[in-house]
Amino acid sequence: MSALPAIAKPTLNAVPILPSLNFSQTRDFYVLGLGFEEVGIACDDYLVVQRDGMELHFWLSDDPMQCQNSSVFFRSGSPLEIYQDLRDRGIETVTSSSAGDGPVRFYVRDPHGNMLMFAGAEGCTH
Repeated sequence: MSALPAIAKPTLNAVPILPSLNFSQTRDFYVLGLGFEEVGIACDDYLVVQRDGMELHFWLSDDPMQCQNSSVFFRSGSPLEIYQDLRDRGIETVTSSSAGDGPVRFYVRDPHGNMLMFAGAEGCTH
């Protein structure tokens, strides 16, 4: 009996698609405020931004409740560095827990209410 050949497993990346009430405001917050860069897509009803391996997609919505009930969770090997960078940029953060030199997990809300949560890879169980 012969063994089956090994099958290469595909690499999977999950990319959140968040609602935006206004692409101009969303773009300004993420690009000018958070340090993302806009990824060019020839489309009037879709926005893509990325930074340091983080990628977010946005679709245009007219329902504020969709934004207020949407979120994304980022795991990081260095959440303290991200926290400090965002604080240095003047971004308001809500810290949920801390240990030692700063927060282990923190939240940022964009102008429309989407929540971004950042935490270390070891502190992501709940």
